Amino acid sequence: MDDKKLNPLRLIILVGLIGYFGFLFSQRPQPEPLVVQAPSPTPTVAPAPATAPTNCHGSIEQVVQGQYEIRMTLTGAAERILIYTDQGNLTASTLEAGSAGEYRVRIPGPATAVQIDDCPPLNLR
Repeated sequence: MDDKKLNPLRLIILVGLIGYFGFLFSQRPQPEPLVVQAPSPTPTVAPAPATAPTNCHGSIEQVVQGQYEIRMTLTGAAERILIYTDQGNLTASTLEAGSAGEYRVRIPGPATAVQIDDCPPLNLR
């Protein structure tokens, strides 16, 4: 084939590639939106109930907090773990989070309090 006939095609392909990569690099990466709760007039940690808890059959023995996870040792029986963070509250089932009294839950940021079932929350700050 004749190279003179292919020069316009090469030019069109080159302009297309430059336009494509120029478009890709000119776009700023959009940061992922953070999950933010509307500020409430009450503190994030729920106050302990004035009456005796009705569903508190366990207790938290030990809590170890990492940057993106929280580990805890529980005694007794518990069905759910409620974790309070600045980004929002997380609820984890004890059946899925661990076994034999040791539980591990991934969190989006530092935890402020931990609560099991209807027991009073344990403040971590």
